[in-house]
Amino acid sequence: MPNVVFVAPFLMEATLRFVRATARLPGVRLGLVTQESRYIPPDLDDVDVEITTDALTPASIRTAIRALSGRIGPPDRLLGTLEELQVPLGEVRSALGIPGMDGETARNFRDKARMKEILQAAGLPCARHTRVRSAEEARSFAAQVGYPLIVKPT
Repeated sequence: MPNVVFVAPFLMEATLRFVRATARLPGVRLGLVTQESRYIPPDLDDVDVEITTDALTPASIRTAIRALSGRIGPPDRLLGTLEELQVPLGEVRSALGIPGMDGETARNFRDKARMKEILQAAGLPCARHTRVRSAEEARSFAAQVGYPLIVKPT
């Protein structure tokens, strides 16, 4: 029976849909890492829960997974749906030897400029982009590429 740990810092209804779907997978033993100590839905009573103070940082997630491992066994998979959780989960997978996307790969998707550089290096076309640190750099880039210009924070 595979052990799956789902990291859900906040037990929002959208996140709980994914947790419930994972809990219903046949033959899966589910552990849940969260920082929400006030309410675990009754339909998740059979899920082993580990409460942590910060379910967004690799160190706290590792500590919680080690505690869960003592009860359900080591995880075969580590899941989470929040976008900002993907790099920390990748780092934890690498640190604990859990199969799946590592932190460096997750960074390639989270940092859009980095992702475009990697895709361009592989010969795939991407919209022109640059990192700017001032309004002048943005105006200079706009003069090179024209408008419309889209500016996104990193």
